[in-house]
Amino acid sequence: MRKLLLFPLLMVVSILSAQKFEVSASYGASSVYDATYELASAITIYSITKESNPSSVGVAAIGVAMYSENMKWRYGVDVANEFFNKTASISRQNILSVLPKVDYFWLRKEKLGLYSGAAAGVTFVNTTYVDKDKKERKDTDSVFGFNVVPIGVKYGGDLSVFLETNIGMKGIVQGGVSYKF
Repeated sequence: MRKLLLFPLLMVVSILSAQKFEVSASYGASSVYDATYELASAITIYSITKESNPSSVGVAAIGVAMYSENMKWRYGVDVANEFFNKTASISRQNILSVLPKVDYFWLRKEKLGLYSGAAAGVTFVNTTYVDKDKKERKDTDSVFGFNVVPIGVKYGGDLSVFLETNIGMKGIVQGGVSYKF
């Protein structure tokens, strides 16, 4: 019982000792997951049905994070949503990811920061298929979601802009704005 109460207490203490909190919003190109998904589906589906898959029109993400006392570590969660266009057989496709993350700032100057990071969580893939009789069939799947940021660049003060490369559920190149308070 004591262990059960100790964990939430430690979480609250760590949150309250955080120096800064940050909210962010970003948009980027299609994800590596989408590229792999499209390639595998194109090989299997196109060879059977001769129809194409919907292609990604980008990934939007919002995030909330907190910084460690020395401002080197950033802990948080990102929610990313990948959007797709329609095809004759797929009326809607959506990939939603919830990714707890950790970033490390290995270079911090006055307004410039370089960082790397990793995230792991869950991804929900929702697809609505349309058959020749115009009947819809919904398919939902949940899979392991991940994201690795080999390098990210952040510029600014409390209000900042950032650009990062990603391998995983977020856009291959993702840019956005963030605000620290």
